[in-house]
Amino acid sequence: MKKELFEPINLSSGVALKNRLVMAPMTTQSAFYDGEITEEIIEYYRCRAGGAAAVIVESCFIEEHGRGFPGALGVDTDKKIAGLTRLAKAIKEKGSKAILQIYHAGRMAWPEYNGGAHPICASPVAALRPNAPVPKEMSDDEILTMIQRFGDATRRAIKAGYDGVEIHGANTFLIQQFFSPHSNRRNDHWGGSLEKRAHFPLAVLEEVQRVRQEEAAEGFIIGYRFSPEEMEKPGICFEETMYLLNQLAKSKPEYLHFSMGTYQRSSIIDTECSEPLIVKFLTMRSPELSTIPIIGVGSILQREDAEAALEIGYDLLAIGKGFLVEPNWVQMIAEKKVVRHFALSHAQSELKIPTPLWQFMEEMVIDPEEEKQKHERLKELQKRKVAYQPGTYLVQAQGHNSPIEMQVTFSKEKIEKITIDKGNESEGLSDLVFTRIPEQIIEGQTLNVDAVSGASASSQGVIAGVEEAVKLAGADVEVLKARPKPVVAWSEEVVEESVDVVIIGSGAAGISAALRADQLGLKVILLEKLSFVGGAISISGGNQVVTGSKLQQVAGVKDDTPAAMVADFLENGNGLNDQKLLTLFAENIGETTDWVHEYLGVAYDIKQGLHVLAEYQKNRELAYQGGGAGFAQTVRKTLQNRGVQVLLQTKAQQLLVDDQNNVIGVKALEESGKTYMIYASTVIVTTGGYGNNAALLKERFKQILYYGPKSATGDGLLMATIPALKAQTRAMDQGKIYPNGLEVSQGVAKSTIGGNLIVLKENGILVNQLGKRVVNERASNKKVLEALLKQTPPMLYLLLDGKHFEHFSQGVAEGGITSEELACWIAQEGKATPRILKAATLEQLAIKAQMPVEQLIETVDNFNYWVAQGRDEEFHRAPEYLQEPIGAGPYYLIEQKPRFATTLGGLAVNRSLQVLNQQNQPIKGLYAAGEVVGGVMGSDSPSGANNAWALTSGKLAAEAVWEVTKGPKKA
Repeated sequence: MKKELFEPINLSSGVALKNRLVMAPMTTQSAFYDGEITEEIIEYYRCRAGGAAAVIVESCFIEEHGRGFPGALGVDTDKKIAGLTRLAKAIKEKGSKAILQIYHAGRMAWPEYNGGAHPICASPVAALRPNAPVPKEMSDDEILTMIQRFGDATRRAIKAGYDGVEIHGANTFLIQQFFSPHSNRRNDHWGGSLEKRAHFPLAVLEEVQRVRQEEAAEGFIIGYRFSPEEMEKPGICFEETMYLLNQLAKSKPEYLHFSMGTYQRSSIIDTECSEPLIVKFLTMRSPELSTIPIIGVGSILQREDAEAALEIGYDLLAIGKGFLVEPNWVQMIAEKKVVRHFALSHAQSELKIPTPLWQFMEEMVIDPEEEKQKHERLKELQKRKVAYQPGTYLVQAQGHNSPIEMQVTFSKEKIEKITIDKGNESEGLSDLVFTRIPEQIIEGQTLNVDAVSGASASSQGVIAGVEEAVKLAGADVEVLKARPKPVVAWSEEVVEESVDVVIIGSGAAGISAALRADQLGLKVILLEKLSFVGGAISISGGNQVVTGSKLQQVAGVKDDTPAAMVADFLENGNGLNDQKLLTLFAENIGETTDWVHEYLGVAYDIKQGLHVLAEYQKNRELAYQGGGAGFAQTVRKTLQNRGVQVLLQTKAQQLLVDDQNNVIGVKALEESGKTYMIYASTVIVTTGGYGNNAALLKERFKQILYYGPKSATGDGLLMATIPALKAQTRAMDQGKIYPNGLEVSQGVAKSTIGGNLIVLKENGILVNQLGKRVVNERASNKKVLEALLKQTPPMLYLLLDGKHFEHFSQGVAEGGITSEELACWIAQEGKATPRILKAATLEQLAIKAQMPVEQLIETVDNFNYWVAQGRDEEFHRAPEYLQEPIGAGPYYLIEQKPRFATTLGGLAVNRSLQVLNQQNQPIKGLYAAGEVVGGVMGSDSPSGANNAWALTSGKLAAEAVWEVTKGPKKA
């Protein structure tokens, strides 16, 4: 009997669908940072609902760290129910059923989408994607919890008024990962055979159905989406998929849903077989499976496509591209009209398509044949053997600080040896890189290896160096890049330790706390999730406030006081500072500085002297010799000499809490999988900021470029604010914003401050889009930032002549901006970010920048006049910074956008650095120091303040712990 597009179809739940057409789930990437519904999403779905029998809402993550892409929707907490209810109502009011697709991305939940959380999987096998991390193998308890989360998500969907859920067992996400022989290498109940690999998807379906029954949700639809094959070796073949589908059919889901690029797709594994998979499906299905409707998808745009898909054997059709380019797609084909293939370039508003989806649409409608060719290319490369010209090749690659000299030795068939000259790479920061990366390359004979956490520049430098050597040896680099990563053996060892104090985070505050606690005789463990000790200070410029120290007096300032420092900080922080903590800081930074110098052995640059800064009425900032890297190198040796126990690449997962809600230790996970249960009378949280965790950032920071470490994910805040502890937070809307960033990728900055400081001593001016100066370029960062933020859009340009651009280039090179990058950005002619414009004359420069030509020329002339007069009557730039007029071309305009790394909010603490709960009472056993503490700086931190506060608060926290642990007397 011929199936008709617009005839009703009855599902086993008793629900009647009004036709055979559904809107396919397509990711809009437009949710709020925490997965909440946005108005854009509601309008997008409302615009498309009505004609189709059902709308399947795009994949919703069931657990906070389960996102597979940015802007994903969430169904992970009850808080989401309200927003999801609004979306369901918008769809149903138009006349379509609302079905919510639920999923967890598993090993595809990359850390950058999930607040830095490490991805999980059935086994520790990385996906065959560039730079894919090796996931953590899930324990049996974690698997059972995950199954329950699918049930919890279903319960929320029911409460939100959805007509059903679709279990997302496709697209290489977690459920498929358990069924795949590539990602599941287990030998337990959940893997080891085809039957056991099917246990997880079957258990998820059973749990979702159990919740439906428990909630008495009659007529609630439960579907299951699957990918029929995998390209990986080993991977899922169609025969294995049919086994799974026949098993799922025994539980009678309401429908099954192919996930393919085209409804006519044949095997991507057996390329000689042209038979469509749907035909194979129909011949291989069991009697039980034959009663369950099957949804086809892909390449269905016109009415004749839909009719052909029903004719070939599908029961229902999911439409994707059609609904993107034509919201009234069902009406169009009902009237037998032709649907256009592409959306018009100006039609975004009319089509109600959120901006992230609009930008991504080209990829969403990519040619399946092109994707197939890519997979075939990957398979072909993985089969190919490599032959080298034997010998040792000398190559050079770019590291974090400088070029890296490398020698790579080959036999005819293998990479035999990699010898690296560390050069000027930061000691400690890259040590693990120079051992682990070569070991992995040689062991796997592959270039598809993971960068070492926290040392990605050096890691990529080593990989690039070996790549160059492979080319010199006459071999195909692409073959080595295509080879899979080695399977990591995941440790199940559990180690128990007991100490006086455990410190979480080895930045300046953690180092200070650890070494002071050790000096006082306390037994210490210092935890660090990265591969090196030092945190942000190790990659900073290395400046520090030194008020009241012996060093400040030696450098010539003997009349600075804590009161003067407090006054300056209050003015800089707009009076929003926690004055008790600020006073504590000011009263103790002098003693701390002397201790850092004399006990830790850190050398300060007395020769350069105290810095002259607009923020301070007294000169009170010194640099470390060798900058932040010099500081870190010294304290690493001190930690080693003192024998302090440091656990690197070991991430604190949770604070251990007793039944009285006292903190009694930390549970931590080493990168290898080893678990540490560390029991301690005290925990000091020194985990730094949360600038790289969008879920913790307030709205105003969403439009400001981030340039800090990827590791700044707010781990300490998240651990301390769990329901059992309810730690109090302060000033979470504050952060240190600088006015000199280049947007090197979307939302990500690099700092130009190293170049700015050089050129603004002599000439160089800041102009806005109208070609006007708006601020004294040598004013405080705060003043310059205020002027920048008043612009529309918030951006200024640094204008330089040819001579000073060369000086600028040298200055920014130290901050990681290479001359090659500058040249590339200039070549973009301002058509992409970062905008760096170059022209032979000021007139040509203004035209390129779309600035008023006469105004820009007048601005430069006026500045040069002030230089000649030796005074700036317009913006009062000090005479010592009017050294040269703006000279000969070529001329440059360099974008200056707001950037931030340091967050100024965090945990609330008292003067003893004890963390306070929401009732303003100390949480027993829990202390905090450094950037994780909120409120000290107010709305802005002046130069050198953050390092000083980290060192001071870390030292004071250790002393407070000593008094509680050992008594009132200090060593």
